[in-house]
This record gives sequence, C-alpha cells and structure tokens, in this order.
Amino acid sequence: MSTNQGLLAAFAAIGALAAVFVVVFAAVFAALAAYDAVSGSNMADDMGNMMKDMGGMMDDARGDVMDGMMGGGRGPETTGAASGRGAVAIAGFSFRPTTLNVTPGTVVQWTNQDSAPHTATAKNETFDTGRLDQGKSAEVKFDQPGTVEYFCKVHPSMEGRIAVTAGP
Repeated sequence: MSTNQGLLAAFAAIGALAAVFVVVFAAVFAALAAYDAVSGSNMADDMGNMMKDMGGMMDDARGDVMDGMMGGGRGPETTGAASGRGAVAIAGFSFRPTTLNVTPGTVVQWTNQDSAPHTATAKNETFDTGRLDQGKSAEVKFDQPGTVEYFCKVHPSMEGRIAVTAGP
C-alpha cells in the first residue's frame, strides 16, 4: 500500500467515526425530545427556565434564585402562625414563612411555587415530604410541642422551622 492510499484510508476512517458520532448524537437528542413530549414533564421548558433564571447572575433581577441554587443567601427570615391548618410556600428558593408557629394538631401544607423541585425534610428525620415538583403539595401533622427544623434535600441551604407550642 502506498503512502497516499494509507492517508486516504486514515481519512476515510476518521470520516466514518465522525458520521457515527453525528448519527448517535442526533438519535440521543431525538430520544430526549420524544421522552419530553410523551412524558409531559416539560423537561426542556424547565431547563430553559433554569437557564433564564441564571441569566441575572445574582443581580437584583433574579439574585434570589441564583443565591438559592448556589447555596448563597437564604432570603429574609419571616414568621407566621397557624392553628388547625397552616401553609408554607416554597418560592424563590426559600420557605415562606421560614418559621411557622403552630398549636398541637395543626396540619402544615408545603406547596412548591418554584420551577425547580424541592423537599421539606426534617433534620431529626420525623418527616419528609418527598420531591415536590412545581405546583405540588404535601402535608404533615404536628402533635408534639417543640421545634422541628427542616431543609430541602435538593437545595440544602434552604431551611425552615415549625415551632409547636401548647398555647397560652
């Protein structure tokens, strides 16, 4: 085999590998797009929204989102009170209110208003809402007096607490 034939064979092999790469990449992309369309998970939209959220790069426009995603700030401390039923909103990568004072027997509902998934998980392992996607909720009943601190397993810098008091 001459040198020219050897070079032609090498270029042909490289071209074939490049073609295989393009075909595999296109197939993976098509499979992901099909999964997204069939599953109804809006994966592509969620990724786009996340990228849009990151566009502010911690400026005043979207800084709360980047801070929460990157483990920076926790946002302002807020306090609420409830008896019987209480609510905690998950928004802007924080729990609102951060502290909820309740009476024994109160059922607290966490609702995720963010596009990213979150959890509300007790540090003492007494409860875990599991993954809450956008718009999803979970409830936990608090019977025992005391304070339970919780966090988000996905974004551990997100923290909150439920303070159960016996009342006046």
